[in-house]
Amino acid sequence: MRQFDLDLDPQGPYRLHPGAFFVKMMKRHSAASAAGIVVSLGHLDHMLGNGGMRGVRGGLRVDHAELDGHYLRSEAFVELVRSGYVGTRGATTRHLQSMIEATLNEGRAVVAAIHHSFR
Repeated sequence: MRQFDLDLDPQGPYRLHPGAFFVKMMKRHSAASAAGIVVSLGHLDHMLGNGGMRGVRGGLRVDHAELDGHYLRSEAFVELVRSGYVGTRGATTRHLQSMIEATLNEGRAVVAAIHHSFR
């Protein structure tokens, strides 16, 4: 993900965050449709780089206190994507789409979301 989290169209439409990758975290044993919290890949890397988010045995542990309120709830994230404030711009979206298509043509699996505006 880090290799492909590039903004190939920095002069394109305004974005609060032009990244392609966001991480949704949910409580253990939650249903996939359950509410969760969302952070960008860059935000997650920042927190991990600062030595935070470690459990007592050294594994990854995410809690609300560690995030200190710096996260989005799933519903707010969806609204930001819908309104075009977060997510990739044109050139980046086209690049990722071509990589996804090439991967699928090789018989491999991909999980992705691409929003199209029908104006």
